[in-house]
Amino acid sequence: MTNEFNKEECIKNVGKWLGNEDLEELPHYDTINDFLARVNPAELERIRIDMIKKLFKKRCFDSYRINGEYWGIAIDGTGIFTFDKKHCEHCLKRERKYIDKETGEEKTKTIYMHHVLEAKLIVGNMVLSVTLRVY
Repeated sequence: MTNEFNKEECIKNVGKWLGNEDLEELPHYDTINDFLARVNPAELERIRIDMIKKLFKKRCFDSYRINGEYWGIAIDGTGIFTFDKKHCEHCLKRERKYIDKETGEEKTKTIYMHHVLEAKLIVGNMVLSVTLRVY
């Protein structure tokens, strides 16, 4: 990821976004992840929403409307975490039956998990996350 994003155009765009026009390179993605782990998720959500609103207001995506009228929206759902034990009240639960190879007995394995459902706006060869819901 670091090499893909450490290109002149991306560095220039991130520099503008951060108000640092002299930015020469991007931090390593581990450094970015460490920083983001400390940021309130609600603040990141607000930034994402503000960015999308500004892009719509500037009509940046109008040429990508379907038949000049409709927006292409993709719905994407996936699992993001799994646990052997329930760790919070929001955990989803899946039970799976299997045959124990040693004893031949039927047993049940319980997995706790979280999933995410996300709506994405399709604009050319890009998709932008419009909203998401974690389950």
